Amino acid sequence: MSKRVLVVEDEEAVRELERFILEQHGYEVMEAGDGLEGLTKAEFRRPDLILLDLMMPDVSGGRMFDEMRHHPATKDIPIVVVTGKPDAHEMFDDAIGEDNVIMKPFEADALIERIRSHIGDPE
Repeated sequence: MSKRVLVVEDEEAVRELERFILEQHGYEVMEAGDGLEGLTKAEFRRPDLILLDLMMPDVSGGRMFDEMRHHPATKDIPIVVVTGKPDAHEMFDDAIGEDNVIMKPFEADALIERIRSHIGDPE
């Protein structure tokens, strides 16, 4: 069974690009268009990793990150933040860590490398 990645991104074009890259490398992809949907899917479908945009309407990526870190069902799921904010790791008192941040625009190889560093190859 392929490892599952939850992509939480409000911009449809970016979400589709991330899905395409991940599927081309053999990962199963779940999608959420906002933080609330992302929280729900993460809690009930337990992805192996979450790819999380920070800047979203409604429930922001930052709030989702905090809530997931404190929820028993999701606290151990690795989260990679995708953002255009160069100081994203500082927004959370370094709770994210620079190694868990991918800057937009990103290269496909960099994205896959970061995911593999957390959960390995898809199978």
